[in-house]
Amino acid sequence: MSARLLAIFLAVSVAALAGGGDFDHLVKAVESHYGVRRTHIPFMGVANVALKVKHPAGASEFQLAVLEDLDSSPVYHDPADRDRLMNTVSGHGLYPMIAMHSRRDAQSTYMFMAEAGKSTKMLIAIFHGSGATIIQFKADMNVLLKSLEDPEGMAESLSGGLGQ
Repeated sequence: MSARLLAIFLAVSVAALAGGGDFDHLVKAVESHYGVRRTHIPFMGVANVALKVKHPAGASEFQLAVLEDLDSSPVYHDPADRDRLMNTVSGHGLYPMIAMHSRRDAQSTYMFMAEAGKSTKMLIAIFHGSGATIIQFKADMNVLLKSLEDPEGMAESLSGGLGQ
């Protein structure tokens, strides 16, 4: 029984690693452009396996990268340079949806989306302070559209009512 469980775990892990082309491309581009390495997040693989089994909020895949000390690069605070870097994501099966810059806190947010079917892949990159957070997930379109109709209700269901 434990050999079967190990084989399933390895198969899911390999599939998760193989499916991250756009995500890995962007993370590696940010790492090389700013001369940093992503922060290791313990147990991220275990969380991804649990996500594949449980599908909370319609999500079936999830990848996360946290990068710190990006401001050590002289071009980090140049929004035009950041836009050029993020344009490298386009043409890899993801299409730009949102690019926002805040002058007040020098934050930039980018959202890309793959062609929609029963499910879709989304990639979100947020550059904030001296770091960046990059998230890619695959979600069921019906659940995603419902969350857009009622974002407060979706946030409450994801947090389990913790804010009350």
